Amino acid sequence: SDLFRFGPPAPAARGTQRAPAMLLLALLLLVPPVLPGAVEVTRPRGVSLSAHHFYDPSRPFTCLDGSATVDFAWVNDDYCDCRDGSDEPGTAACPNGRFHCTNAGYRPRDIPAAHVNDGVCDCCDGTDEYESGVTCENTCRERGRREREQQQQRARVAREGFGLRQRLAREA
Repeated sequence: SDLFRFGPPAPAARGTQRAPAMLLLALLLLVPPVLPGAVEVTRPRGVSLSAHHFYDPSRPFTCLDGSATVDFAWVNDDYCDCRDGSDEPGTAACPNGRFHCTNAGYRPRDIPAAHVNDGVCDCCDGTDEYESGVTCENTCRERGRREREQQQQRARVAREGFGLRQRLAREA
């Protein structure tokens, strides 16, 4: 077929081939690529990726400590229904609750739920201040970069020390 030919089209087809080719190119540029195996995981705010399977919106939610089962609509509704606070991972409703900071580019971390929307940016990605009115700068990538540089420097020093130790042992 002429669509898969390389080089310029035949003179008679020059005007008819350009429009479909340009349309195909435009469509390819507009449609985002889908990677094989890439799946978006939806989860309530404050839930880690490793715990997302406990939070299935199609089923009632059972507290992680087993103390109660509530309608999923009650998850993150700003009222503490579970003794362990697991129904409120994204609010400060439970005194013993935990909020998960994903902190992409740096280290994930869990903070006390009482620190959510308190006006202080505890997560380097700012996700803990989603309704406080405070704007948090996302510093995760920079923190991660600095930490990786420090780790590389420590590894260089350790390699140099190991080499020096080997040399001294050979000389002894």
